[in-house]
Amino acid sequence: MEYTIRINKQLYSSVPLLLRLLGRDCIQEPIRRPGGMSLWQIIIGAAGSGNVIVDSSRQLLRPWDILLLPPGTAHSYENAGDDAHPWIVHFLGFTGSSCQRLMLDMRFHKAGIYHLKSREHCLWHLENFTDILTSEMPDKNRLLSKELYSFLLDISTESFYIETTAGRHDGSLATDIILYLEEHYAEDISLRDLSEHLGKTPEYLCTCFRRETGDTIIRQLTRIRIGHARLLLLESPELSARAVGERCGFRSASYFGKVFKEYTGMTPQNYMMIPGSIA
Repeated sequence: MEYTIRINKQLYSSVPLLLRLLGRDCIQEPIRRPGGMSLWQIIIGAAGSGNVIVDSSRQLLRPWDILLLPPGTAHSYENAGDDAHPWIVHFLGFTGSSCQRLMLDMRFHKAGIYHLKSREHCLWHLENFTDILTSEMPDKNRLLSKELYSFLLDISTESFYIETTAGRHDGSLATDIILYLEEHYAEDISLRDLSEHLGKTPEYLCTCFRRETGDTIIRQLTRIRIGHARLLLLESPELSARAVGERCGFRSASYFGKVFKEYTGMTPQNYMMIPGSIA
């Protein structure tokens, strides 16, 4: 189950810690983000395991390990098993004016994997987040902020950083392609543009990308655009769906609505109305 939390912009100046995303028992799909995300992320292994690359280091995320990703941290991850044994995770995405200082004070000083020595408090807080989001309580954002602070404080005392034992530079062609897509997703991108930028033929790029990722360049670009559109809808609810689509590289409002619904199961207009969305 996934929740997206809509934030009133006035809260940014009055609440130093804001929960934006929450996921419980989610099947984690492969992700590559050379440019990272704009939010702080915590991903908690629940079942199975995942291969994780943060910057240039590869590690294995096991059940009840925590992956910490500050904003802008290059990362990728995928199931370390097979389709018969999916990788299940919980996740949080958060932001706020005091995040950097709070995370340092709580000894979350490095991106990477932390081992959680006890899962009891973590599970308890995840239940509390869900209870708040599904309740009729007023001022949910402030309640979530308090719960988030308590959650971070508890897991900071119950976890330790796992030093990387081996690193590698992920300088693959697929990473170069994704980085270009992340930097230019709002523009009209063609395979010819990508080919000229990387000095390879379009056919070679498509073949290599599919071999390395199992996906197509076009689907990857669409996934990137939809990801940015989801965040923009959360951060700027005053924008129309057409404006959000245009800022994320969709030149047709109807096509944006169609693709957005294919990827999220709802229209952009209804996206904020899913359970857990808070005005």
